[in-house]
Amino acid sequence: MDHFGKTLTFISLAVFLLLISAGSASGKTLFNDTIEEGDGYQINNYVIEVAEVVYEHEVATIHVYEDESKTPKYDKFLSLGDSFTFTIEGEDVEVTLISVYSGISNRAKLSITITDASIINSKTLGEVDGGHTAAVFPKTPILEIIKTVEPDGIGTGDVVTVKVSVTNTGDGDAEKVIFSDSSPAKFVLQETLIAPTGQTTIKKGEMRLIYVYTLRSTESGTFVFDPSTAVYSNSIGDDFPQASSNAPVIEVEDSSKKANLDVVLVLDKYTVDRRDDLEGTIRMKNTGASSASAVTVNLLVPTGLEYSGGDPGIEIISGVPTVYMESFGVQQEKEISFRLKAIDEGTYTLSTQSSYLFSDGINPNAQSASSTSVTNAIYVKKGKYDYLLEQPIYVYIVPLLVIGIIAGLLYYRHRQYKF
Repeated sequence: MDHFGKTLTFISLAVFLLLISAGSASGKTLFNDTIEEGDGYQINNYVIEVAEVVYEHEVATIHVYEDESKTPKYDKFLSLGDSFTFTIEGEDVEVTLISVYSGISNRAKLSITITDASIINSKTLGEVDGGHTAAVFPKTPILEIIKTVEPDGIGTGDVVTVKVSVTNTGDGDAEKVIFSDSSPAKFVLQETLIAPTGQTTIKKGEMRLIYVYTLRSTESGTFVFDPSTAVYSNSIGDDFPQASSNAPVIEVEDSSKKANLDVVLVLDKYTVDRRDDLEGTIRMKNTGASSASAVTVNLLVPTGLEYSGGDPGIEIISGVPTVYMESFGVQQEKEISFRLKAIDEGTYTLSTQSSYLFSDGINPNAQSASSTSVTNAIYVKKGKYDYLLEQPIYVYIVPLLVIGIIAGLLYYRHRQYKF
């Protein structure tokens, strides 16, 4: 390489180094003013404190404290124009002593710059009267919430106890804490023993019960309890993401006591001549675990059939044969007979509508139930003498007239011979 090339390379390297040096020294100016002896300037968790100013020698001692430490992390003795650099969250902070002043309290004029100001929390930036001992540092509270439901396996109507506890595992107090909680459907609140009221503070390291309450289950199934949540901030007002608990799952078995009314319709035959009778039976049985009350069974008779009587327990209500019983016990059975007359040819079905009330031992009010039952098809065919009604009227009138005439002649002859 010739002399010109070497010179060009040297100049390029010098410019590159100057650019690097200029780039490292450049940044955002955070402060360029005087600070009294004993006061400081805070950037996030650091406080730059003017520990001592010696006006006569134009020097100052600068301490840099991190968090609440009583021992400075950096201890620098600066003359006018001197600088030193330290790092906050990967960014360089440069402190330069510009001048010193005397007075009731000596002061030092400092220039403070940072390479990237985006890391700075504006709530912890600025002068601090009293230095690091008076500074408020941004702490990070961490709320861990645990939700329990005991027992985790129950029957309908049983009671569970829900507890929600919180522990602050962070390095600062959680302030303006607001808790939220909800219960799943099919549970009824029985008693609230502990519940928060408004905002609260959870100290660093504190564990506290937030909710204690009992619930009664009303339905069987698998139920997931929604997480309990909390929103909160730290001592300087920084808001933190919502904290959430676990989501407990419990199984509820069906242990309710229900009435179950089985109603069956039975007929003595399902094919019948027109104008003939049918004999029927309503068979009832309570196969449930609870007594039924206000039992109503309606016998629905289709057009083409006609109700013609039955047991005394059947009443005609609004034209409908009805069985009503105040109560019907567990495993109780009953048979009720009735009669029908076939009126018109055709195919029919006979049915019942049943309704009743019962207490399931869970809900405070009586529960209602209903059911229907239907017979097989009933066929009504022509009667034995129905063909007679199908002949023209003269077929019946002419023979009657002939018989009448013959009877009249015989009577007349009888009268003649008598005299």
